[in-house]
Amino acid sequence: MKKLRLFFSTTLLMIFFIGCTPKTAGMDSAYLNRNRGAAGAQISAAEAEQYHRQQALTADEIRLENMKRRQTTDSIEEGASAASSTAGAINDSVSAIRTLKDLFN
Repeated sequence: MKKLRLFFSTTLLMIFFIGCTPKTAGMDSAYLNRNRGAAGAQISAAEAEQYHRQQALTADEIRLENMKRRQTTDSIEEGASAASSTAGAINDSVSAIRTLKDLFN
């Protein structure tokens, strides 16, 4: 029983001290708070424009990838539909042949 109590208390202490956030989260926020408003923390207009261009290019790449996926899906569905139609036509032809065979026998 003592071992079980020791295990649980140790586990709780570890959870308390480690926490659920990464260890660098506090350092990052401290860095940001320390440098907020400083000249080095501001980006230039050229850097902002470059960032905007990169975001627009990324959005275009994602849009194009999604378009490719939709086209691929559509072509697969069209092929499946054509195969289904062909199977239906063959089935209808076989049924017609069986009916004719039954009529003449």
